Amino acid sequence: MPVQDNVNDTTLLISNKPRVKVCRFAVIVLAITLTRLLFGYDRGAMGGASIGWLDNDILTDSQYSELVSLPIFAAVGGCLFAGYLQNKLGRKMAILVSMVLYTTGLTLCVAFNAPSFYLLFIARCISNFSLGMGHVTSLVYLVEVTPAHLRGRVLVANLVVMPFGNSMSGFVNLIISKTVGSTHWRLMLGSGLILCVLQLILLLPTPRSFKWLYTRDKIQESRREADKLFNGLTNDQFRELLDISSKSNPVINEISRAKLNAGTVRRMVTVAVGLIIVGQISGFSAVLYFSIQVGHTSGIGDGTDNTTVFLASEAIFLSNFFGVLISLFVIDKLGRRRLLLISQIGTICSLALIITAISLVDNMGMKDDPWPAVVKPACLVNTCTACVAQPGCGFCSFNTTLGSAGFCIDGGPSVSVAHRCEREGGVYCPSHCHSSSNWFLGISMLLFVVYFSIGLAPIPFVIAAEIFPQHLRDLFTSISISTFYITTALVTLLFGELYPIIGMKYVFVIFGVLSIFGLLFVLLLVPETSAKTPETLHELFEEPWCCHGNGYSRLGASSSIQHEDDEEREEVPNMQSGDISEGSRKRRNVSN
Repeated sequence: MPVQDNVNDTTLLISNKPRVKVCRFAVIVLAITLTRLLFGYDRGAMGGASIGWLDNDILTDSQYSELVSLPIFAAVGGCLFAGYLQNKLGRKMAILVSMVLYTTGLTLCVAFNAPSFYLLFIARCISNFSLGMGHVTSLVYLVEVTPAHLRGRVLVANLVVMPFGNSMSGFVNLIISKTVGSTHWRLMLGSGLILCVLQLILLLPTPRSFKWLYTRDKIQESRREADKLFNGLTNDQFRELLDISSKSNPVINEISRAKLNAGTVRRMVTVAVGLIIVGQISGFSAVLYFSIQVGHTSGIGDGTDNTTVFLASEAIFLSNFFGVLISLFVIDKLGRRRLLLISQIGTICSLALIITAISLVDNMGMKDDPWPAVVKPACLVNTCTACVAQPGCGFCSFNTTLGSAGFCIDGGPSVSVAHRCEREGGVYCPSHCHSSSNWFLGISMLLFVVYFSIGLAPIPFVIAAEIFPQHLRDLFTSISISTFYITTALVTLLFGELYPIIGMKYVFVIFGVLSIFGLLFVLLLVPETSAKTPETLHELFEEPWCCHGNGYSRLGASSSIQHEDDEEREEVPNMQSGDISEGSRKRRNVSN
């Protein structure tokens, strides 16, 4: 006897959720999220390789800044191309293509012991192009194959692996530095090829997106792929996974298409793109790419042994990882909006602490020219952080316990000015600032990383991936992720070019001011999205900003969804596979 629907039976409501095949689903999520892990690993490996490039005179400081920032613009092309490729060939094939391209770029990068800047630049452009492709396609794939009650956690898990990749590369950098030396940059970068092989092995048996297949009228194939992921999948559950309204013809997205006017789409794009920008203008990406330089500024290392600097860099990566991991467990309890606000406020407070700490470190600087006509003009700066950022300059520090006095002078093994500093009782610091306030700066940096990671790191990508319905998801997810790479490149370039000129403190002042504007954006324009399905999230953006204030409340959304579900359960007919085929024919008639 068939089971009758009862809207008041909580047990039945829970059991009607599609039940995933846990082990298989976990392996598939791992295979897809390796794309993001590679991005994190690549970013950490670049920081470790910078020491080998700079110490071996393969790159200058200016060339390294350009190498880590300008090729990121190639990722924008990768994001846009992914929107086209995944629509034509499917999500799985697009991920495979991106992996092959990344492997090609990485191999080209490590093929030569002393490559030219232009060769490295081309190789990095290929790698970043592929990373942009993989970033977009992995998000779209996971949104499409994950049921609504698991979507938030799976999307955050896709982002957790990125800082985990940072941390992995940090440990690898440290091991290579201690065993064979920090100048072996090819080992640090080339170790990423192991992850490429692992992803290929896991991707081959991964099923294709059943939603994409359905939009291509491959109904039976779509059902077979869905059955690979879910246990005992009924027609009603399959229809729910496809986001087909049970009160209407099973024509995917026709209702959503009719309701999405230009104003609604514009507000959705504003929130998705705006949140990506808000996350990046805090300067977090610059801190990761320049983690070695940040460690020097914090007074870590003596300029000869890089072990402590690698450890400081690893502390930043681990803080990033644990921050995103925290968000994985609280995102569904607190909601997207509330977690964003906590993260944004904490980030602003941490930036204020960083600025204060750098000011205390710089208090030991002196404006006077210590030895007139001896120190070159480029080194006549009045703070330690600005001094060590200048190529060929170092800080001559006196009374280092108190951190009270010092000045900027010429540096380098063949420069006699540095020896004069030591002869007169000073301590020459070529790349770091020793002060009694270094511990304060280090803690402030870690707080900044943690607060950023719990909300601003994962949630903009979660919202950008989930708010667009199926027929808009490819295009606008590509645009959102493209915005991420554009702002990452600009922020990284800004940091690399400005901190030697104006000092690290004033660069963080700029990030702090921009973050305040970001907080206002979240407060005024970002609604709570956690309680709706991707095909109904457009309802949050149908009214103009002035009419709904801070967005759709979580409780209201939950109540609305429950009410809709109750109505649907009263009217849902029994859908057989023939009904789906009939829906497919109706969809073709509509398009014609």
